[in-house]
Order: sequence, then C-alpha cells, then structure tokens
Amino acid sequence: MKYLPNESMDRSKKFIKSKARKLERAIFDYEFESGSLDIVLQELSKYQNEDGGFGNALEPDIRCQESSAIATTVGLQCLSRLRVDGNNQIVQKAIQYLLNTHSKEHMGWEPIPKEADNAPRAPWWNYVGVYKDWGNPNAEILGYFYEYSDLVSSDLLNDLTAYAINYLNERCELKEMHEMFCFVRLANRLPADKYQLISDKLDKFIENCVIKNQADRQGYCAYPLQIVDSPESQYYEKYKEVIPQDLDGIIDGQEEDGAWAVNWSWGCYEEEWEKAKEEWKGVITLGSLLSLKSFNRLND
Repeated sequence: MKYLPNESMDRSKKFIKSKARKLERAIFDYEFESGSLDIVLQELSKYQNEDGGFGNALEPDIRCQESSAIATTVGLQCLSRLRVDGNNQIVQKAIQYLLNTHSKEHMGWEPIPKEADNAPRAPWWNYVGVYKDWGNPNAEILGYFYEYSDLVSSDLLNDLTAYAINYLNERCELKEMHEMFCFVRLANRLPADKYQLISDKLDKFIENCVIKNQADRQGYCAYPLQIVDSPESQYYEKYKEVIPQDLDGIIDGQEEDGAWAVNWSWGCYEEEWEKAKEEWKGVITLGSLLSLKSFNRLND
C-alpha cells in the first residue's frame, strides 16, 4: 500500500496555490489547512448569476457566462460536499433557479442554454436541447431536491421521483456513464424505500459502465473511485478489492509539477482550451488529494 509522500503533497500544494483557481485554492485551504468555509462560499458565489444559476465557466469545458443546469449541479456538488444546508442563500438561489427553469413538458431541464454556442466550449457541449439520456442531469438534480427538500414542493418531488423510477426501470439504456453518475448521486440522497425501487437496475447500470479492473480500462471510461468517495460509500463493498490499487495509481500518476494531468482535449478553440486545461488540472489535483485523504493515503 502506497502513501503520498510529504514532498509530493508539498508539490501539489505549491501547484494549487500558484496555478489553480481561487475556488480550488480556498477548498484546499479549508480541507487541508483549517481554512475558512466562508471564503470558499465567497469564491463559489462568484460563479453564480443573478438568476441563481451557476455559469461563468464553473464547469471549465462550458465557458459561457449564462447559467446552465450542468454548471448549477457542479455548484451544488461543492455545496453538498461542504455540507452547506438549505439556510444558505447560495443554496436557496440555486434551487430556486432550478425550480424556475424546470420544464413540465420534459419533466426536467436542458443541460445547457442556447447561449452556450456563442462562447468557446468543448465540442460535446454544443447545444442540443434536452438529452435523450434523461438522467443527465435530471436524476442528479432530483437528488439535490431531496437533500434540500425544505425548498421544494412535495408535489414536484413526488412527480419527479415517480418519473425517475419509471425511466430507470423501463426506458433507460443503462449504457451512458455520465447518466449513471447522475443516478448514483440521486441514489446517495434517496430515502431507503425509494432507493429499493431502483437498486437492481442501478446495480446493472453501474456494472455496465464502471470498469473494475485497471487492465481493462481503455481511454475515457468510468472507474470505481468516481462513485466510491470514501469507505462509507454504499458501493465500497462492491469494489473494495480494486480500490487500493486504484489509490496506488493516483499516487503514481502525479506529475513533476505536483498536479495530475487532464486526459482529454477539445480539438478546437485552442487558446481558450489552454486556459480551461489549466483550470481542470487544479480541479483534478484537488480531487485526487481529497480521494487520498478520504482513504487515509496521505502521510502525516
């Protein structure tokens, strides 16, 4: 079993402090150096628009200023990890944005707005309207509605839950990994009785998408640590034999500058991609350190 050496942690710290966005710096300070949660929230709020949604390249591959459901889920991922409750105005504004932009016709949200096409972006973030893979991002959004249920009407919560359960059990192809991630985030927040109604299909979905063994992973794919964020995860037992090796792989994958690399590229908007790539390196480096921290793989 490997541990991240202190010298390697120092290199990561130097990278984050000098190269990462102020948001990732603030989260690093909070998680590793007893920094202020208020400063994290101040930095996160800079990505939130007047309508309550998040935009402004919070998701670095989507560079438009306008709010999107996708960027708002990224903001809520951060708020949820930090255990920020529904009394916080950033949370309240984000949930209200989602309530205001919900489409009854589609029982969900467009992932990105049409305005995204007017800004540099990854080619997979061209505007296409509502995805055929309904769960992305709708299942994840439903999860946050459960987490912050005091801010959401019970009628809407019940209607979306019934739709999500029916969709996953009857119509979902159980193949698209980003949709799988969204359903896992929903499952992590569902009451036990509702989770039981989707557990069999979700297990199949996970098996279809998550490549358990390192030798079988080719290119861009899902791997266990993307759905198992700590030994307390409900999916930890499923992957506990391979997670130690994957954590070793994270440690081995650190680059000389202390960061972890980006394994994709846009192939367009080259100048803006260089900026986005540097932002992603900060996001990925912070995420790698948080994973190692969760599994006690950092040297004291």
